[in-house]
Amino acid sequence: MRKSILRIFFITMVSAITSLSFGATSAMADGKGYFIDLLYLQDGKTAADANVYFDKVLPIIAKHGLRRITPGFEVTMKMSGDVNPNLINVWSVGDLQNTMNDIFADPKYLENVPLRNSIFDMKRSHMFMMRDTK
Repeated sequence: MRKSILRIFFITMVSAITSLSFGATSAMADGKGYFIDLLYLQDGKTAADANVYFDKVLPIIAKHGLRRITPGFEVTMKMSGDVNPNLINVWSVGDLQNTMNDIFADPKYLENVPLRNSIFDMKRSHMFMMRDTK
């Protein structure tokens, strides 16, 4: 299963990097970290439902240093492996130590957690906080 997650991660990163312009790639290098989420939708939910949630929370989480660096991706074909998420997002993180804690302490974000949980199967979803190796 670990190999499958890494393969999905690699494919996502290649897609993200190739979809960015040179200027955006330079901006990416200025970030302190990255966050990838592999999201499973609850039964009956769609990418459009996910976009309703993201439209509500993007301004809130951006205040805390979490910003999308690519569009959200809908998985259209599973190539191999045991993981089969519906959506993948690639984010920059302003502060690896505090960004997520600050988001989860924000009452405006917390108001949206029930909506998040109604759309995404959080127990099956995978999330990774990363920093570059340089």
